[in-house]
Amino acid sequence: MIKKKLAPRAFNREIYHDVPENVFYGTDDGDQDGSFGEFREFEYHYHNVEPGRRDNIHMISVVGGLYGLNLLPLWRPKKLTFFDINPAAVSYFHIIRNNWLNSDNQEHFLQKLTDADYPVENEQQAFIRENIRLKQMGALPRTRGSSKRSYQQSWKIALDNFQLTKDILTHTPTEIRTEPMESDSFSRYIRKQDNLWIYASNISQFHFFDLEFDNPANVVILQIIHPELPQLLDLAPMAGKAVKLHVEIPLSAEYINETEQV
Repeated sequence: MIKKKLAPRAFNREIYHDVPENVFYGTDDGDQDGSFGEFREFEYHYHNVEPGRRDNIHMISVVGGLYGLNLLPLWRPKKLTFFDINPAAVSYFHIIRNNWLNSDNQEHFLQKLTDADYPVENEQQAFIRENIRLKQMGALPRTRGSSKRSYQQSWKIALDNFQLTKDILTHTPTEIRTEPMESDSFSRYIRKQDNLWIYASNISQFHFFDLEFDNPANVVILQIIHPELPQLLDLAPMAGKAVKLHVEIPLSAEYINETEQV
């Protein structure tokens, strides 16, 4: 019997399941100097795929620290799905998205976050609003949430392209799912789709799992485990057959019931 490999941080994966204090107010994905040097690889890939592949991208992103916002002005998706296992993280996404849509520019947006000048719908959102205010003041204690880079550093590309990002968030059909990426419901959701560009952040640090695609004609998955070592795996060369994607470190894929791998 072959023992399943465990992800490096599998021992504490549950701390993110439903813990309001474990929302990430900003991200540390990518180059640690905030230069977004890792984006050169993403831009090169995007601009060098067959042009038709860029016409109907369904972008799926974990909420996490919302690094995925930076991919919006690059990938320019026609459909969006944001997901997270932590309901508080999903509430955080709602707050950030609503404020983006109701701000005139990045300065207005950041000031609204600093002033906590917006309505909320429940106690959880009020807790998150206060945490955002504290973060903007540089006073968020770790007992209330995790704060790494500033929002200007975390979402630099999205903020530098504020209006384009706002247009995408405004006009792109968006689905929000509260579930883990390894769940059966997520697997069923993505299996038959052939136009998925997925940002998985560092999920495979906490859990190794498999996803299957009936025909990954235009499926891309991106994860950033170590700051300067992102991995972008394009499954399009395997189109035409069912494929199993191993969400591990590193990513890999094989034809279902066959041994050929990429």
